[in-house]
Amino acid sequence: MKKRILIIIALIMIISTIIRTVMVGYSFFDYSKKIIQSESELIADIIMETTDKTKILNLIKNSKTINDIKFIKEYKNDVVFDIRDKTITSFYPIENDKSIKIIYNGELYFSKLKNATVNLLLIASISLILIILIVNYFLTPYLEILDSVKKSTQHILKGDFNYKLHTRLKGKAGDFINSYNEFLDKLNESFGVIEQKYTSLIEKNPGTNPLYDAKETISQLADIFKFKRVIEEDINETVILDRLAYVIDTFGINNYMLTGIDNNTKKIFYIKQKGDICCSIQDNPALCRAYRSKHEINSKNYKNLCEFHYCKNKYFCIPFSSEGNFTGILKIMYENENISDKIAYIKAYLKETSAIIESKYTLKLLKKQSIKDPLTGLYNRRFLEETLPKIISSANRRHSKVGFLMIDIDHFKKINDTYGHDIGDKVIQTISSVILNSIRESDIAVRFGGEEFLVILNNIHSINDVLRVAEKIRKTIEKTKCPTVKKTIKKTVSIGASLYSDNCQNVSECIKNADLALYKAKNNGRNQVVIFDEKLKEESNY
Repeated sequence: MKKRILIIIALIMIISTIIRTVMVGYSFFDYSKKIIQSESELIADIIMETTDKTKILNLIKNSKTINDIKFIKEYKNDVVFDIRDKTITSFYPIENDKSIKIIYNGELYFSKLKNATVNLLLIASISLILIILIVNYFLTPYLEILDSVKKSTQHILKGDFNYKLHTRLKGKAGDFINSYNEFLDKLNESFGVIEQKYTSLIEKNPGTNPLYDAKETISQLADIFKFKRVIEEDINETVILDRLAYVIDTFGINNYMLTGIDNNTKKIFYIKQKGDICCSIQDNPALCRAYRSKHEINSKNYKNLCEFHYCKNKYFCIPFSSEGNFTGILKIMYENENISDKIAYIKAYLKETSAIIESKYTLKLLKKQSIKDPLTGLYNRRFLEETLPKIISSANRRHSKVGFLMIDIDHFKKINDTYGHDIGDKVIQTISSVILNSIRESDIAVRFGGEEFLVILNNIHSINDVLRVAEKIRKTIEKTKCPTVKKTIKKTVSIGASLYSDNCQNVSECIKNADLALYKAKNNGRNQVVIFDEKLKEESNY
């Protein structure tokens, strides 16, 4: 930049010198022409006033400054400068058809003109050199500042904020340098904090351009934050995992498997697969090395690391949210492409969403546990409070009927007294299992009390449907053996049944009617089914 400025200044000086020299030369010639014209006029007047013109002409010719003088038959008024012959010729009219031609010796004139031009050019050259030196002296520090700012900017674009500026200038220029260096220090400090923060969230290798890395990473973190806010409002962990699979797709991963595992049952409840993942642990997650170890598996670190991976492709297996009730496993297959940055961003998504997935899954389990009996796995009475009103409303809309079976284990107290409560619990579990296997998935089995069960039969047509299911349960239990340490026990049950809306108009009434029928079955000798009718109300003073 400095060279350009100095060249421009030199060109301006040269052009201005040329123009000035031309103007001075023109002015000099114009002035000389006027002087010569005046002198020629004076000579012409003298000649014309003299009677002996030949004598005067000879005297003039002998002058050192005049080479020749004569009359010519031409009307002409001009002055001609001949640099080659170093003469000046003047033409001055004396009559209508005559002029005097005077040839002056111009050696001295042209010599002085040459000296003046040389001096002018010399002065211009010296001025040019002085101006360039002065400009160079005063301009160089400022140009050095600009060059330093340019270099510093190039370093900043590479993520290096340590290239400081230096100058010998004082005043405002020095203040600018100090402010700029202070700005670099603040920028370096701020970028260091930003880099530390985002690298703590995304474990990726630094690239060759830290600013670009920061821009890309911060953009990804913003997307992760938006993703996190969205999944916080999702209804359950399955929806979250679907959304997570969509994010993985956006990274261009062509072969992966996303798995959700229930740590309590050790079973997979969610699986999303894209492409070939060369894995055979879907039916038995305990075989998965990442699931067992709770550590990331990278095939680059050790060949044949996972014995259940049967392809030559490289792979990552990343467990997430693995300490609670839920574990997610993400397996990614790849060949030779570098996907480390993609893996880093995906792991950040997993990290930020793990707590939310675990929370929703745990809440789901807690809700499930709060409405289910821990011994039998049947629903409890709390579940009835939330569900029965919906069942009755649905039956009303469809104009269908709902059956209620109240079931009680006959002489259950003797089991506890004779064999202990552990055997009693096993008997309850066995009978609960029979009840569940005897009804449809749409029906509901509830542990209503210690040895009492309530079965709700949805969408039935008549009391005969209720009786058929009740007899199936009773006969199956009668044939079922309950093994103990010393002997095998057989038990029977008594069942009371009612039907909505034939003999009851609301939930509470239907349960009470089924309970009255159960009481009748026990009084009649147990191990039987009794259907409610209005006479039972009279007998029980209901």
